[in-house]
Amino acid sequence: MDTKPRIIATVINDVIYDQRMIRICTSLSQEYDVALWGRKKSDATLVTRPYKQRRFSFLVHKGATFYLLYNLKMFYHLLFAKYDIIHAVDLDTLPAGYMASKLRGKKLVYDSHEYFTEVPELINRPAKRNIWLKIEGAILPKIKNAITVGQMIADEYTAKYKVAFQVVRNCPELKPLAEVEPQEKYLIYQGALNKGRGLEATIQAMQHLPIKLKIAGSGDLDDELRALVAEYRLEDKVEFLGLLKPEELPAYTANAFAGINVSENLGLSYYYSLNNKYFDHIHAEIPSITNPFPEYQLLNEKYECSVFATAQSEDIVKAVNLLLDDDQLYDRLRKNCLLAREELNWKNEEKALLQVYAEIQ
Repeated sequence: MDTKPRIIATVINDVIYDQRMIRICTSLSQEYDVALWGRKKSDATLVTRPYKQRRFSFLVHKGATFYLLYNLKMFYHLLFAKYDIIHAVDLDTLPAGYMASKLRGKKLVYDSHEYFTEVPELINRPAKRNIWLKIEGAILPKIKNAITVGQMIADEYTAKYKVAFQVVRNCPELKPLAEVEPQEKYLIYQGALNKGRGLEATIQAMQHLPIKLKIAGSGDLDDELRALVAEYRLEDKVEFLGLLKPEELPAYTANAFAGINVSENLGLSYYYSLNNKYFDHIHAEIPSITNPFPEYQLLNEKYECSVFATAQSEDIVKAVNLLLDDDQLYDRLRKNCLLAREELNWKNEEKALLQVYAEIQ
């Protein structure tokens, strides 16, 4: 019996919550023996998947020391593990993956989930950004197999490093719609609670809206956002759900009135973004309030599933009230979501992923 080619995918976050990597590893496991390696950030129990999972513990979880320790640990284990292909996710796992692939003579696929050197956390930190730019400049021109989440990020990388990036978008699997239970109307934000996500403005907007907000996720701004809710005395209108497992989230999304996706323009990574949550809203058949960035504008021209708003509280209030007051618009956007999800789903994106692996160099 032929042995399946072996893939080790490396991520810097917890393997439990990475929806994109759950989809990618599940798809690849049809033809490959797949293992997903990541970081242990919680005591949550691993969910059984059709691929292997491994979580590494670290004493330090941020800063240069963490990134160095992570790559050293991954490099060490990749030196001795059995595999044929490394699937390195984002620039912060690439040094270990690239060096191990070269020393072991193995194939490497680079998977960029964002325009890493243009994230808000680096834009105003030139010293740190320059380090990552040097790492990127040293490795990316030598990459032969690469994927990313949107066409505009792909175009930027190709223009800069003359490397072809294939686009595999963050579309969910096409599943039956979750059962909707009658309840009070609420907006939902799902994702990281980090700088530039428009969360402060969204909370401020809740002072002027006759609707609730549920926030699903965790991140650097967790305490700050809870303090902001207390400052505005919005405890009865804003609920923090914490970090939900991918299996738990769809029910909350499907029962929402609309989704919030209003990042600030804090660098090209956000400006060219195409977030998981945007497609999750479409698959839940709820309109989204979305920032007017290029990728979203192109999709909205074709499918019209959103109303646009910048990450300003006044803009968010106007957009929510538009959906609340215009039933015809709201119903049209929901119907458009049903049509869009038939095209914007993982079954179609999976084809591009499998083609990259079929043609791997």
